[in-house]
Amino acid sequence: MGVNMVANAESGFFRFQERFQTEEQCFEYLKKLRWPDGFSCPKCGHTEAYFTESRKIYECTRCGSQTSLTARTLFHRTHLPLRKWFWAIFLVVTDKRGCSAKQLETLLGVHYATAWLMVHKIRNAMNEREIGYFLKRVIEMDDAFFGGPAPGKRGRGAGNKSKVIVAVENRGKCAGHARMAVVESLDATTIEENALRTIRKGSLIRTDDYSAYPVLADYFQHNAMQVSPKDASKALPWVHILIGNAKAFILGTYHGVSHKHLHRYLNEFCYRFNRRFQTNEIFDHILFAALATPCFTYHELTR
Repeated sequence: MGVNMVANAESGFFRFQERFQTEEQCFEYLKKLRWPDGFSCPKCGHTEAYFTESRKIYECTRCGSQTSLTARTLFHRTHLPLRKWFWAIFLVVTDKRGCSAKQLETLLGVHYATAWLMVHKIRNAMNEREIGYFLKRVIEMDDAFFGGPAPGKRGRGAGNKSKVIVAVENRGKCAGHARMAVVESLDATTIEENALRTIRKGSLIRTDDYSAYPVLADYFQHNAMQVSPKDASKALPWVHILIGNAKAFILGTYHGVSHKHLHRYLNEFCYRFNRRFQTNEIFDHILFAALATPCFTYHELTR
């Protein structure tokens, strides 16, 4: 890491520390994000309310309904201070290596199960921000297999690994946005459905000559190339760099993840990758997303 990068990282850390020293600072900041024009009753839209400081509850003066700042958000019914939530979000989204639940357990002084649930909720907010964005223009697409070493077939015949469809914008000298999807199958139907969810129709998609990819020609321009394994990184450079970085991220920070939750870790990786040039705004973006992200419980996540 260069001197300038170290300086920027340190200044970002200290700026954050100064902005959110107290619970009240966090509360006021979140309130401005949720209600930038002042309080608005979720039930009737009225803009005046009584505020109970001890419970942090707003009571609408028109309909009498009560609501909290965190109701129906990622923080719904949380028992943790907002300061710990703010720090968790900052640590997870600003470090390209991510922040494991074990690290959060130590840094925030919470139980491991609590830290694990927090990280997954943050990843869910990350995914909410990605939904609706379509890759465009020139796209590289390939499939990859994630999972630790185990006996079995290699490549597309592997039965012991998770199948992942990877797509990334090729912007010439750099990669653009990327999307990854864990799938049950690499058949034509699955590939077509995934492409329609993530890529703008009419875009040019470059792939190898795998037999399922020609289905893409129905809605996109499709360039299928005969690529030997040793030349794959040259023919589809950005998608292979992305796959390698994603695997390094998972192994380096988490030392492997379960098949069940792999998609959440890939969502996290793509979210940061897609905003690697917007590091100064990334905390606010995810905090805003947290206000519109449905909440889930530990039981729902583990069942």
